[in-house]
Amino acid sequence: MRLPIDRRAWPGAFILAVLALVAGFIFWKAALCFVFLLAGHILFFRDPERRIPAGLSPVSPADGKVVDVSTVYEDRYLKENAVKIGIFLSIFNAHVSRAPVAGRVGYQDYVLGKFLNALDEESVIKNESNWIGIGDGDRAVLVRQIAGGIARRIFWQVKPGDRLERGERFGIICYGSRFECYLPERHFKPAVKKGQKVKAGLTILGDWTT
Repeated sequence: MRLPIDRRAWPGAFILAVLALVAGFIFWKAALCFVFLLAGHILFFRDPERRIPAGLSPVSPADGKVVDVSTVYEDRYLKENAVKIGIFLSIFNAHVSRAPVAGRVGYQDYVLGKFLNALDEESVIKNESNWIGIGDGDRAVLVRQIAGGIARRIFWQVKPGDRLERGERFGIICYGSRFECYLPERHFKPAVKKGQKVKAGLTILGDWTT
C-alpha cells in the first residue's frame, strides 16, 4: 500500500527528527516544539489518493480557494484568449500538483523570481514560478506553479514529451503558494467561482464546449 506522503517530505523530516532527539537530551520543551514541527511538516506533504471523476472535463490542479476567474490573452503556450483560474493554497492545504487534463507535456519553463506573500497580488507577477503546458490538439491547458513567501521550492517531475493522465500527479509546491490554470476561452466554459474551495483531481473546473 502506498504511503500517502510525498517523497520530498523525508529530508526535512529527518532533520527535524534529529533535532527533536538532540533537544530531548537538553530541554524537553524544545524537543516537544520540534516534534510539533515534524508533525506539521509531514502533514503538509500529505499526498492523499483521489478518485478522479469520469469524463473529459478539466479537473482542479491544486487544493485551495479560487481567487480569480478572468479572461486574459495567454501568449506562452495557448497563444489565444484564455480563461484564467487562480487558486490560493494555504499552509493547511495539500500541495501536490495534478494534471487538469490528459495529454502530452508540450511546454515547460521555470522562471526565477521573488518570494512575496502569496496573498499579495504582485506575487502573481514577480514570484518564482514554473509553467507547464499539457494537452492534445485544441483541448490544451497551461498551468503555473507559483512560489510564496514561505514556499521557496517548486518541484516537478515531467518534461516536454511526457504523457500525463487526467488527475495524475506531476509535482508539488512547498508551503503556502498559488496556482494558475489557463484554458482556451473558445473551447471552455468555467463552472467554478471566486471564493469556492477546490480539490486537486476532484473538483471539475468547467466543461469543454467543443
